[in-house]
Amino acid sequence: MDNVISLMFAKSLLHGELLEFGDWLGSDRPPLFTGTILFLNVTQLPVDQVYLLIGIAVQAILIPVVSEFVAGLSRRKLTVPEKLFLSFIVISSPLFIHNVAFLWPKIFAAIFMIIAVYLLFFQPEKSIRVTILISISMLLSFLSHGGSGFAILAVALIYIAGIRKKEELYRGFLIAAVFFAGYSPWIFYQKVVQPPGDRLLKWHILGQIDIVPEGVGPLFIKKIKEMHFFDIPVRTYQSFHNQILEGLTLLPNAPSFGLFTEQSFYRLPLSVGAPLFIAAICLLFLKDKVYKTLMLITLVNAIVWFALPFKPVWSIHESTYFLPIIIITAVVYRIFNLHSGKLPVMLTLVGFGMANLVIMDWHRMSLYKNTHLVPHDVYKMIDITNYTGGKDFDNTSIENLSVFGSRLTTDADTADFTLSAIDGDAIYYITGPDANGQTLEIYGDGKRVLELTDTKIHRWKRLDVGRFEKLQVRLVDNGKNWGQWSAIAVRK
Repeated sequence: MDNVISLMFAKSLLHGELLEFGDWLGSDRPPLFTGTILFLNVTQLPVDQVYLLIGIAVQAILIPVVSEFVAGLSRRKLTVPEKLFLSFIVISSPLFIHNVAFLWPKIFAAIFMIIAVYLLFFQPEKSIRVTILISISMLLSFLSHGGSGFAILAVALIYIAGIRKKEELYRGFLIAAVFFAGYSPWIFYQKVVQPPGDRLLKWHILGQIDIVPEGVGPLFIKKIKEMHFFDIPVRTYQSFHNQILEGLTLLPNAPSFGLFTEQSFYRLPLSVGAPLFIAAICLLFLKDKVYKTLMLITLVNAIVWFALPFKPVWSIHESTYFLPIIIITAVVYRIFNLHSGKLPVMLTLVGFGMANLVIMDWHRMSLYKNTHLVPHDVYKMIDITNYTGGKDFDNTSIENLSVFGSRLTTDADTADFTLSAIDGDAIYYITGPDANGQTLEIYGDGKRVLELTDTKIHRWKRLDVGRFEKLQVRLVDNGKNWGQWSAIAVRK
């Protein structure tokens, strides 16, 4: 559901309502993507089409931004073959392919962060105008996705460590002042219009998934008191293992192309593209100050991301796409500036890119053809596809799927069952016409990945919940009287 929450927020505001989706609020998500949808709504296009148009435009804007970034680092104009190579490498990366269909504001965040990094570290001009542009770029990145905070903190640490003159210190203060001044309206919305607005901060930094009354400050102090001194290095290593070591070991050990492509949605090396990730490490042995600065930014960003949260990180989406995109960009820059062997390296990476496009397209079509979940260890459930309880259930049938719901013999019941995934992970959900008090909870690998509370969905709606081999599902009916039921549909 992450990819459509910005759209849902925009729709709710267009109807004069504040978004409440389960236990999520509109203030829990950064607003830039939603704001762009609302801004372009003046086109009078349906808001769904505006959302899709923005998603496509974001994909397209990434290429010229990266192209200008590489040209600026190289201090020359790129040739047409180089531009074509760069475009193909970006387009054929798993990160880009996944996000062609899965639109959300993280590429927005990466684009603005790339601009900020170039202006801060590689632009000779140090004027006030450029300094303000740096701050605005960081601000727009953070307003696109909160995971940019890891990149912003990493960049700030590197900049502070390199301060040698008072002018550089004043520049840092100006960047911070403009940033916080620009961010303050959103803080006002979070704390005054739709409080508390801190759900994601608690979730991804403090590891607090369930709703709790404590604010971020008291909860942070509580977590600090509970933390052992060695928790940070242990947590950092666990995150490094989850992202890097497991990502690389999947290369020779992946049991199927399906698992390989699924994991490229989560693991950093596979998201970048394994050949590019390995090339990034190998190119470190060549002398190039610019390239090593880029890799330093990458390393510090990864360390901040691995060490700061109070739980091991599991997916690249908990951070920002700046990290994989800066790796891709750095590798392409360094290849363009090789003194020898440039053409064979470029042709090799093009070959890998073509293979990746074929594999990813095959896997996506396989997912499209297979509707995705089969029931496993089902109990306390009843098949209501052909239930004869009256007109309330006329719209429950769905082709090639079985429909399961909580027991219909009582007004309140709970249904628990497990689903085994086959080539995918889609769940279809529906509630009765007079639903009141229905709850859907979905757990993957023991973690709650989705909760819908008191939601009314009167036509089948597909829910994307993440890549898990098994999902534990709970349907809770707390309502009264008939018509207050909910159900899910799974593959027959």
